[in-house]
Amino acid sequence: MPNAKSKSLKRTANSAVGALLVMLCGLALWKMSLGESWINASYDYLFRFGSHAVTNRVVLIQLDNEAYNYFHQTRGQPWDRALHAQLLNRLADDGCAMVVFDSFFRAPRDPVSDAALADALQRQRAVVLMAEQSRLTHPSLTGAHPILPGELFLNAATNWGVAWVAPDLDSVVRRHWPFPSPALYPSLPETVAKLAGAKPGDEPRERWLRYYGQTAPWTELSYRFALLRPKGFYRDAIVFIGNHPQNSVPGDEADEFSSPYTRWTGESIGGVDILITSTLNLLNGDWLERLPDAMELLIFAIIGGVLGWKLCQLRLLPAMGITAAVMLGGTVIAICSSYFLDRWFPWLVVVGGQAPCALAWTFVTRVRAATEWTRTLATAPAAEKAAPEPVPKIPGYELAPAPFGEGAYGKVWLARKPLGRWEALKIVYLARFDANAGPYDREFNGVSRYQPFSDQHPGLLRVHFVSEKLPGYFYYIMELGDAVDPNWNGNPASYRPRDLVSMREPLLKHRLPTIECVRIGLKLCDALDFLHRNGLTHRDIKPQNVIFVNGQPRLADVGLIAKIRSPEQPRTLVGTPGYMPPPPEAPGTPQADIYALGMVLYVLSTGNSASAFPELSSTLIESKTTIEFNALNRVILKACQLTVEKRYASAAEMLKALREAEATLMRETD
Repeated sequence: MPNAKSKSLKRTANSAVGALLVMLCGLALWKMSLGESWINASYDYLFRFGSHAVTNRVVLIQLDNEAYNYFHQTRGQPWDRALHAQLLNRLADDGCAMVVFDSFFRAPRDPVSDAALADALQRQRAVVLMAEQSRLTHPSLTGAHPILPGELFLNAATNWGVAWVAPDLDSVVRRHWPFPSPALYPSLPETVAKLAGAKPGDEPRERWLRYYGQTAPWTELSYRFALLRPKGFYRDAIVFIGNHPQNSVPGDEADEFSSPYTRWTGESIGGVDILITSTLNLLNGDWLERLPDAMELLIFAIIGGVLGWKLCQLRLLPAMGITAAVMLGGTVIAICSSYFLDRWFPWLVVVGGQAPCALAWTFVTRVRAATEWTRTLATAPAAEKAAPEPVPKIPGYELAPAPFGEGAYGKVWLARKPLGRWEALKIVYLARFDANAGPYDREFNGVSRYQPFSDQHPGLLRVHFVSEKLPGYFYYIMELGDAVDPNWNGNPASYRPRDLVSMREPLLKHRLPTIECVRIGLKLCDALDFLHRNGLTHRDIKPQNVIFVNGQPRLADVGLIAKIRSPEQPRTLVGTPGYMPPPPEAPGTPQADIYALGMVLYVLSTGNSASAFPELSSTLIESKTTIEFNALNRVILKACQLTVEKRYASAAEMLKALREAEATLMRETD
């Protein structure tokens, strides 16, 4: 009887652990950065299984390679407006329902062709012209406002909308812009849809694009052949006129983006294709919306709990069958939900994460129950050889009983001399690198290289001593950062360093005041300039690596510091995603440090994560004056430019810009 009771308790414990593991697996993939690719794939692969039919008559006239060559136009230069006037007159003669230009008519050029274009615009039943989105990088711009077409053309057309798309970090465009929409001013698709009779509503909604197939459901033709169509070809059609990428290779042109289909075709699409897709979504009311967070959380909790609890109570074969059924059923439900209900959720978290996790735990519990594997493992000679990570004996120092921090490479203790003040002691273990001497040596060399400079600038965390390489580890002693709890001295085990992360935690929406962001940026940028002038790069600037000492921010976590290398020298891919400039830019350069510092300022000032850049909430914009908002945001946008040449040339240049921003803010408060 006691034996049976013991088995029952063990089975219950296994089920409880399984339920917890599978729920945690779902939550981790749902909310942590490691699950971002799973969530994106959940959206993308919905379009692998079919799409809605489109009955709207839409024609896309493309400025493609053939048209550029035939009309002797140059890519990157404005198209001849006389050609546009000629085409518009043909569209008016045919009775075209609406013309939509994804080309920006801003400055006047040739008076004759400008007048011809304006006259041709007035002949149309309806025209929508493209407006540009202000990028907030010019001192004279006042906040998030559109740049409208020139007065001559706007008076002729009367209708306009901002032509803008917002790709994710992997360059795939998944959301309607703005997100949520509508916002303060109309997007181009919104204007077109309303003119065509649609009523998408004025309440802001988080709309996701519904793509209509790998092959566009609208008619596409080259500008070269637009005038050669039969008479009446454009009657009652909505005609978009826009640029077509020079080639289909993703990422090598400005007006070129990836779609979900890029995953399996490897081909990009033009920005006008996304604008048409967004327009058709609004016309037909079939955009996608994601399930609310509370509902998604409930789904992952219920599925995770039931799968984790029940599956490990079954034999392997039935458990595999149920897992397969859950994966297939989850896929079918996700497809049907998106197709019929216009709703989507991260279904791959269940299908590709929670279900396999539950099956894996079942496998572990079954194997353990069928054999004496755990007892064999516990008594095996190999287990006896496993030694705990060593704690060094440092002459003259005492260590706290347990480390207060642990990273990928080692642990950090409180250490002090008798009756002395506490310092921080970090031990870096060779075993953490799988005994790979290369990255282990890189960490040692980085700290050793940094130590002589650490006390020469107030914005750097001081390293007092670096040990030699000892058997299996090395250690170094550094000054201790301020504590989150000011009364920690009475209980050293409660010590937690005060960094930018803990500083933001109690603040409303985790946002720092603009002036505070600028002042922190000044100190960090000055320290960064000092490092660069001494031939070093930090390589891992992020909020967790900015520690406060005596109330002042300092760059910390110095193990990745390296010498500045020439562009042709190879580099190790190290750093933190979100704070590293995206490929193909090489990591570990002064320009990459500038990008990372700009991203830190973005996170501090907006409360967003780095992955949300360059998103700005409307409440943030409304809560600040235009001068206050622009003062810091101009610096952030320039520091985080994707093109290196458009970024600050040096930390000194960025430091100068931050000082100008501080002066602007001080004048604003006077």
